[in-house]
Amino acid sequence: MRQFEVAILSSFRAGIVAIRSDGTVAYINPIGSKILEGCPLREGESIHSRASENVFFRVLSEALTMNYLPTRVEAELPGRDGERQSLGFTLSVLKEKDGRIGICAFFKDLTHVEMTEESENLKQRLLMLGQMAAGLAHEIRNPIASIGVHASILRSHLSGNEKLLSSVAMMTREIEKVEYIIRECLNFVRPAELGIKQVQVDTLLDGVIARMITLHPGMEFSIQKPGNGGLLVDADAALLEQAFTNILANAVDACHGKGIVNVLVGTSRHFTEAVRLNRQVERLLPAQSGKEEEFIRIHIRDNGPGISPEIQDRIFVPFFTTKKTGTGIGLPLAQKIVHAHGGVLDMNSEVGKGTEFIIKIPMRQSGGR
Repeated sequence: MRQFEVAILSSFRAGIVAIRSDGTVAYINPIGSKILEGCPLREGESIHSRASENVFFRVLSEALTMNYLPTRVEAELPGRDGERQSLGFTLSVLKEKDGRIGICAFFKDLTHVEMTEESENLKQRLLMLGQMAAGLAHEIRNPIASIGVHASILRSHLSGNEKLLSSVAMMTREIEKVEYIIRECLNFVRPAELGIKQVQVDTLLDGVIARMITLHPGMEFSIQKPGNGGLLVDADAALLEQAFTNILANAVDACHGKGIVNVLVGTSRHFTEAVRLNRQVERLLPAQSGKEEEFIRIHIRDNGPGISPEIQDRIFVPFFTTKKTGTGIGLPLAQKIVHAHGGVLDMNSEVGKGTEFIIKIPMRQSGGR
């Protein structure tokens, strides 16, 4: 019977850790060990000695002395490769006969739950922005086109009048700027229709970086990637290239054209289990199996001035920008493209040290080959 119980616990689709009353870890199942790879927990060690490491371990330690155990708790703890990991867990008492012998925690990696919620929020914002943009484009484009026509007529009748020709030229440039902003807004709010095929991401990044080097000779770019290369992902190459370009261009702007940008490319693995969201069972990523899936992971780091904490929460908000000539579309568009691929775009920034953008995209997509 004991062997059968262990087999059941080992195949359970959530992490399980059992702690004896003295704080000793009595059992952790394989999926639990996988989830906690960033801060491994082993059978036989004391949870009390690990309590200072993160919120999850601290709650486990304190729960041993609590009569009423907290349920449905969420905590953030270190993941693999320095990434942040969101954990959701439930605690229960372990009893033998009528006595309490310890506690048990059932936990899941909620990182992709947050990803799904971010994607849903972005969809709602895009729906509202799409309606606004369509109306604005219609109302603005007609008068702008009329102004452009009359500017051309004026230009043809002002030969020799350099002062007025200069004014007309300025009007034309401003008209072109407004038309560019309208196009950017409409491109952003349109649904991202993916043309999925296998893309070698490291080669794609090499091409984007080569163009950035040509356009920005004052910048220093480097890329680190696995020696064997061949990082294939199911993706829309053109859209992915646009996302990379937007993030790299943002890094160049942050460094005022004179700085260093390092790009690191690798892979990581995450669980993509179907879980209960908003009281409905939803799959976190399309066509995923509930098993551990492989993701492409790209870190883009600059040595610019960093982003102040006061505005970090707004950095992916459409049309928010701190630049005099910016539209505030570049980073939100990059986020939209990454989300459309079932991925997540994250950011870490420290004032005076620079900014890092982290892109994680599943290597296999629904409908991919």
